[in-house]
This record gives sequence, C-alpha cells and structure tokens, in this order.
Amino acid sequence: YTWPQLIAMALLTAIWCVVTFVLPVPGCPVGYLGPGGIGDDGEHVNCTGGAAGYIDRLIWGKHMYQHPTCKPMYHTVVAHDPEGLLGSLTAVLTVYSGVIAGHIVVMLKGNKATVLTWLLGFTVVSLAAGLTMAKGSLTGGWVPINKNLWTVSFVAVTSASAYFLLALIYVLVDWKNIWCGAPFKSAGKNPLFLYVGSYILYNYFPFNWSTDDSHGMLLLQSSVGTAAWLLVGYYLDKKKKYYKI
Repeated sequence: YTWPQLIAMALLTAIWCVVTFVLPVPGCPVGYLGPGGIGDDGEHVNCTGGAAGYIDRLIWGKHMYQHPTCKPMYHTVVAHDPEGLLGSLTAVLTVYSGVIAGHIVVMLKGNKATVLTWLLGFTVVSLAAGLTMAKGSLTGGWVPINKNLWTVSFVAVTSASAYFLLALIYVLVDWKNIWCGAPFKSAGKNPLFLYVGSYILYNYFPFNWSTDDSHGMLLLQSSVGTAAWLLVGYYLDKKKKYYKI
C-alpha cells in the first residue's frame, strides 16, 4: 500500500461520513440510520436507509432492489438496496483492508513473528475503532454496526474479525504446520462453481428450508448450508474437476 492509497481511503471515508450525517433527507432526521417502517415507533416510515436510501431512490427510482432484509421485520414501504451507491464507498474500505492484510503476509513473510504482530495489531485497532463508533452497542452508538448500510463501524468490526482469523490460520498453517487448510482448501479451488451454485440452489434443501427467523435457527441453517457446499468442493477436488473462466 502507498500514501496516495491511504489518502484516497481517508477521502472516501470522509465523503461517506459527510453525506450520511449532513445531507438533508426530506421528511427524515439528519443523519438517520434506522430501518424506517414501523421502526422508531413508526415516526420515520419513509426513511429506510437514511441518506443512502434517499440517494439510490432519487437516482434509480423504481429500478432498484425492492425487498431489503429489513422489510419483513419493520414492514418498510420504500425500496432500499444494501449494495447501493453510498455503501459502495465503504465497500472499497473493506477491500482495502484485505489489501493491507495481503501486503503484511507477502511483504513480511521472512519474519513470521512480525507478520503475526501486525495482523494482531490491526485486529485490535480495527475492533477498538468499530466498537468506539458504535459505543460498544450492536444497534446503537454514533455509527451503528449495520451491514445493510455498510457503515464504517461495520467495516472496522468485520475487518477486525478477518484480521484475527487470518492470524489464527497463519499460525496453524504457515507457521506451526499443524493444519493443511482442509476442507476450505478444496473449496478455494472451485470458488466460481460454489458461488454460482449457492445462488441457483439457495431455496433448496439442505441449503435452505422453512424455519422461524430466530438467530439460532438461521445460524443452524447457514452452518448446514456451508457444510454442504464444503462437501461439494471436496468432492470436486477429489475428482480433479475445476471450473474457471
């Protein structure tokens, strides 16, 4: 990474913050980051997504995602795209956190202890930044941890978890050589097949089934679906079948 890249990331963050917390949205509080609908006791029905939702609806009109994940719970009445224009700015930050991680592993590979120190350092810094912005809350704070809006606090917290997992895997696979990376190694050889397949077969068992919306059941469903695709990846690897473009 270079200083121009870091400056560019800082500018993107600043633009996201200014637009999100300063842009006036008709009929909504300035800086609103709630779900709209019946959320907030129904006071901001048409404010789903705040400035991010407003910009997308202003530019795209009806040509945008009509069924956000917040709709069933909050009975929202306006469209909201969780991968909209404003969220694309902070999505770049997520990508850049991966660039930093890759730079650490590749450029410092001659010193395993240094690699681990940097990865754990970024884990602590990112987690502290995200929790500070969210005031240690899952749903509140100055900048709530919100995937649908891809907030900067969400970027920080998820990046922290990624840095930590990479550090753990680095120790187990590259440093101590006590794990070969299976079964994820097999899945990584057929990412395109598994990605496309997960979309095509999303509504079919065992990747999905009818259940309530409790966190426990959704976690179970996601875990079973992930395990099933890992088995598919393992099978394809054993058969030496790899699909690429």
